[in-house]
Amino acid sequence: MEPPVTQLFPATGEQLPLTGLYLQHQLHLQGRAGKPFVYSNFVMSLDGRIALGNPGSKTHTVPAAIANARDWRLYQELAGQADLIVSSGRYFRQSEIGEEQDRLPIGNKAAFADIHAWRQAQGLRAQPDIAILSGSLDIPVDTIKPYATRRIFIFTGDDSDQQRASALQAAGAEVIRAGSGTRVDGSRMIEELAALDYRSIYAIAGPSVFYTLLEAQAINRLYLTITQQLLGGTEFDTLTQGPLLSPVPGMSLLSLYHDPHAPEHAGQLLAAFESPDSATGS
Repeated sequence: MEPPVTQLFPATGEQLPLTGLYLQHQLHLQGRAGKPFVYSNFVMSLDGRIALGNPGSKTHTVPAAIANARDWRLYQELAGQADLIVSSGRYFRQSEIGEEQDRLPIGNKAAFADIHAWRQAQGLRAQPDIAILSGSLDIPVDTIKPYATRRIFIFTGDDSDQQRASALQAAGAEVIRAGSGTRVDGSRMIEELAALDYRSIYAIAGPSVFYTLLEAQAINRLYLTITQQLLGGTEFDTLTQGPLLSPVPGMSLLSLYHDPHAPEHAGQLLAAFESPDSATGS
């Protein structure tokens, strides 16, 4: 039998199965025409590390110590409720050199077959479409080919390299300019996706993309797995990367669970936070 998690907030103390824990949030129903529901997810150590630099690696990657199958299950459940997932050019550069964490969800392993079945029952497409944020447009063309069955958008700035844009368009991606200079404006990106009738958007990129969405006041909900571990390190990423945000965004605690079963000899907290103006349908 699957080990349960304990609900800490709202404070019921109820023991609940991990499988299906986030599917019950019905995130695909939270958005509406013209106003998509945007949510993100990270796994983080107690000292705030979401990625570390490692000897022999060219990029920062999720630390092996905090990565675990139980958190990964919830990551897949969140993807299962999305019309579209937001990634970054960095992910595709990592993919080219074999440093990506995994293929973009939803995974095709047997353990996630129920998520695919749930998605079909909800009338959603087999896989969410993909939006990629990239100012440089340095995206290896071959790395987007495995996702040819999905609609792929690449958001970039008004002044980004046209030759690279043309090559990506020739490979099947749709390049949308939504920002001054080479930087993407998060508000313009969300407006474009709303016009395309995307209603459930899952941001799975790193701190720069998350900052772009925070700056645009576009994040409705943040799912945060906090592993009860202290990693240290001198080269690391935290949740956000950019100048001080103003106004400072605040989020309310929506739910909190304790999972003592992973990572080994530690445990983790499964938290969800919501912006004040978001609907709370879960």
